[in-house]
Amino acid sequence: MSSSSYSFSPQQAGLSSGVGGPSGRAHDDALWGAFASAQTAAEFCRSWLSLQCVQVVDVHSAMLLLEQDSGTFVPAAVWPSAQTDVTYLAPAAQQCLSERRGMLLPGQPGAPVIVAYPVELDGRVHGAVVLDVAERSEEALQAVLRQLHWGIGWIETLFLRRQGLDDAQTLERARAALDIQAVAAEHARLEPLAMALVNDLASRFGCDRVSLGIDRQGRARLLAISHSAFFEKKSQFVTALENAMDEALDQRRSVAFPIIDEEANGIAIAHRDFAAARAVCSVVLSSRGVGVGVLTFERDDGRSFDAEEVRTFEAVSTLLGPVLDDRIERHRWFAGRLVDQLRAWWAHFKDSRRPAFRVGVVLALLLVLGVFSLDGEYRVSARAVVEGEVQRAAVAPFDGFLREAPVRAGFVVKQGQVLATLDDRDLLVERQRWLSEREQHQGRYRDALAKHERANANVSLAQMQEAESQLALVDEKLARASIVAPFDGVVVSGDLSQLLGSPVEQGKLLFELAPLDAYRVILKVDDRDIGDVRVGQSGSLVLTGLTGEVLDFEVRNLSMAEPEDGRNVFRVEAQLARSDLKLRPGMEGVGKIKVGEQTYAWIWTHRLTDWLRMQAWTWLP
Repeated sequence: MSSSSYSFSPQQAGLSSGVGGPSGRAHDDALWGAFASAQTAAEFCRSWLSLQCVQVVDVHSAMLLLEQDSGTFVPAAVWPSAQTDVTYLAPAAQQCLSERRGMLLPGQPGAPVIVAYPVELDGRVHGAVVLDVAERSEEALQAVLRQLHWGIGWIETLFLRRQGLDDAQTLERARAALDIQAVAAEHARLEPLAMALVNDLASRFGCDRVSLGIDRQGRARLLAISHSAFFEKKSQFVTALENAMDEALDQRRSVAFPIIDEEANGIAIAHRDFAAARAVCSVVLSSRGVGVGVLTFERDDGRSFDAEEVRTFEAVSTLLGPVLDDRIERHRWFAGRLVDQLRAWWAHFKDSRRPAFRVGVVLALLLVLGVFSLDGEYRVSARAVVEGEVQRAAVAPFDGFLREAPVRAGFVVKQGQVLATLDDRDLLVERQRWLSEREQHQGRYRDALAKHERANANVSLAQMQEAESQLALVDEKLARASIVAPFDGVVVSGDLSQLLGSPVEQGKLLFELAPLDAYRVILKVDDRDIGDVRVGQSGSLVLTGLTGEVLDFEVRNLSMAEPEDGRNVFRVEAQLARSDLKLRPGMEGVGKIKVGEQTYAWIWTHRLTDWLRMQAWTWLP
């Protein structure tokens, strides 16, 4: 119980001092003085029970039972003296505790009545008071019960004060733990965290030295000592300190020397050897049920660590354990983590209770061996576009104006179908002009022949032939004013529906046409893979619009490189194996060219290794 003082006055208790002569009052005053000056819970209980027996009068013996931390009920006070045999009161106390009410029970011969009353707080029984009183009337016995009921209020106050003190101590421990965790959380790296932590703990708890060790393969290794930037790892002091840390780490419990509690303290041999004349306490920092470190506190001033301080250290270690574990994981290199993981896998593999794990490991090993030993078909992937095998251009035959354009890109046309028509009104006028000139020159030619003017006849004949040539040229233009499809196909490009009436120049591209039964595939191969592509290689193609059908092709030509989307690609022409497909020029997909056989490991990693070689060539001198 707590050693806090329990001081009050008789008036506060609500109890009157005993009546009688001067000796009775002096005795009562002595009891009240002892009650008022009680410094411990044991003194408080003894003086309280004595006052109750004096107030009740004619009490042969009495006992106060209170609950201990272990949940058992033990005598906290016995009256009239600590040597009084009160074992015969135990059955009455047990019955009172089980029924949780005040009761009057017949006593042994010579002890007519036993009065028992429970000590209850917040619906929970904390003990009982049992009095062996002289025989008296029923009314007097009820007065005894009332007296005990009022007096037990002070016992309840004892529990309330003790609970309040425990709550305050718990709150103080939690506050200290949170403050220290905040200090630790400010540092992202392990070494600065350890140094800041031990310095703060040493100042906060008045220790001469605080050390932090971390678990390395089951052994504690010293990481930081408060107010010490460096320490000799192989020194005798460090070895003794690490042995003390190992002792706490192996037992997974706090160890203090001098020993506070034999049962709770555990083995402290290494602490005794390390402490000498100092006080030493080590607490284990745990994370996920595993000890990750040890904090060791030292004092050289002769003050030992008490139980409350150890509980505070343990509260601090509970919050610091996960933080320290996280920093240790960040601090370790990849190789260290990999070794730990491999060690854990090996332990699982040897465990006969994990047959599924063994089967999984064996299958994984077989898969890895297959990847590095088995060959597979290596194919070069590239974006593919379908084009017409033949593309015909429809251009403007002469300078003129666009009159009609009934088709546009995407239209399927027949051979001889009109694609566009140019305005021929100027040509018709010009034709009439040349017809007139030809008639005039023909008349002059006949007149010259009739007059036998040979020179004039030759001139007129030449002019007449010129007019006929011009007339033939105009007729040819009129015949070509209607632009028609040269074959059955699809209009690949060209839309003149918005340009009617606009002028067109001779040779201007108006339409592009492709046949419907002859296609080729253009594969855009990355320059990293072009070295593996050869003419005559076969492959497969899947188009976005025909995902359910795989089309075979054969490489026919490797063209020049061209930039595309920031990459350098080569145009590779391929011929489809089938011509009975409903394809349209411009359809896209993904083609794969069969290059040869390689191991699966090489197929999946060759681009990475090629990139690494290129980077090494770029950066190495």
